[in-house]
Amino acid sequence: MGEKHHQKANSTFSTLIAELNTECLKVQALVKQLQLTSLTANQQGEILAEFLAAAVHLHNHCDEDFQALIAEEIENLPDDED
Repeated sequence: MGEKHHQKANSTFSTLIAELNTECLKVQALVKQLQLTSLTANQQGEILAEFLAAAVHLHNHCDEDFQALIAEEIENLPDDED
């Protein structure tokens, strides 16, 4: 594979990892909010709606292209010298 293609793929991978991290942090915050015992039904509904949107975003984000980028990153890892 060409160096330019790898640099572009690496940049894309880095961007996707950053976005995935942000979305995962959002999901963690929503889970913590859902664990609060003092939520009203309206608050629960709002949190669940945000949680659903985040789940859909994560599902779309982790598609076959993303999985292929991960596989490519693995293939491009240098061999460890023992």
